[in-house]
Amino acid sequence: MAGIGFQLRRLTAPRTYTGVLGAYASAAAISAGPWIISIIALMVLTWLLHQSLPGDQIRLFTASVTHVYAFALILTGPLQIVLTRYTADCISLKQEDRIFPSFKGGVALAAILSAILGGVFFFRFVHAGAMFSVFAAGLLVYVSCIFVASVYLSALRKYYGIVFAFAAGYGSGVIAAWQLALRYGVNGAMGGLLLGHLVLFVFLVICIRRELRTSVGSAFAYMRSFLKFPDLMLCGLYYNVGIWIDKFLFWWLSQSNVRVSGALHAAPDYDLAIYLSLLSIAPGMAVFILQVETDFAEKFHDYFETVNQGGTLSEVISAKRRLILSLRDGFNRLLKVQGVTTALLVIYANELTSWFNVSFIQIGIFRITLFGTFLLVMFLAMLTVLFYFNDRRGALLCSFVFLLANGILSAVTVVQNEAWYGFGFVVAAGLALFIAAARVNSRLENLEYHTFRIQPA
Repeated sequence: MAGIGFQLRRLTAPRTYTGVLGAYASAAAISAGPWIISIIALMVLTWLLHQSLPGDQIRLFTASVTHVYAFALILTGPLQIVLTRYTADCISLKQEDRIFPSFKGGVALAAILSAILGGVFFFRFVHAGAMFSVFAAGLLVYVSCIFVASVYLSALRKYYGIVFAFAAGYGSGVIAAWQLALRYGVNGAMGGLLLGHLVLFVFLVICIRRELRTSVGSAFAYMRSFLKFPDLMLCGLYYNVGIWIDKFLFWWLSQSNVRVSGALHAAPDYDLAIYLSLLSIAPGMAVFILQVETDFAEKFHDYFETVNQGGTLSEVISAKRRLILSLRDGFNRLLKVQGVTTALLVIYANELTSWFNVSFIQIGIFRITLFGTFLLVMFLAMLTVLFYFNDRRGALLCSFVFLLANGILSAVTVVQNEAWYGFGFVVAAGLALFIAAARVNSRLENLEYHTFRIQPA
């Protein structure tokens, strides 16, 4: 899927502190995505809401927002990955004028599907009043549209527009939710958060439109990619369901689960610990994505240019060697940054979590799931490389194994005591990483064969 995100190279070209810092900020926003940034915003907002709302309304609010993000990721996962492939193909074929129509079509499809799902779930299965249900369903629509918009962020040159959009959106959402909650209770909190996501989405649309000025073709031309690449669609579905399946199981089956309202459940011991641990992936992913979208992408392009231009065998082997060295350097940087981040968080877990008033049990789960998120970052990085090499079958296998293992192992641990919580996620991520690494190594060892053999597009 080489081609998407090459603009990040321009940010690091000057090698100034401002340029490099901006590039890492942009890479963090793109790779971590709104679902990570939203965790921080939600934690801050929850702390503020404790000053004005009773506990049952705060649980209703946080459980609803958590379900919104879970539904949005699962719903748009297949769409995001297909749009990414379509956009990458447009860039590779020098047809950038077809990208913005696909953005409009993707947003339209995500809005329709999420409106249906949100309307049915919050009106039929959650007993929280009509106004709250309208705001919650609307939030699902905007979150889904933001996830679709995030596909196009790596094609933007002006990184500060991305950072500003996220800061303005979540900042205004937290402030609006806090202030409206003082007057209108939980309905105001949900309405304020909805307003913040609207602000974020509008800014992202402005950034994307300014970059992609020309617009040619059908808004739904990308739909052919669903038929052409069904494995990509399933990969997006399996991965995102795999990310959330342990949470659903703890919400439904754990001994400490809480029924908030109707079909809304929560597992306080597990939820806070896993969300805190997920915050740790941002540094590693920013470093790796920046490396992939700069040096590795260039070496990847050079290798295939050497092949396409009829380079000699020694030239092809030399280009392959440079590609492997670049990839190795990227993983070494990821291992160092994420490894140090994880180690520091494990060592200082007591001090850091004291800000959130967590229990001894939650600290233990937090330490365990930190290793799971470390393995998850490595797995996601391997998955990205598999997409670069167009190993869709391998990516699908790894995603399915992650889903299956996380579901089965988490179901086993959830019926045990709290000492086992999180181990299912850790083992599942490790198993998926092992298979993905084996696929990447196999692809690299036989790169010439995969390059020259006749294969479907």
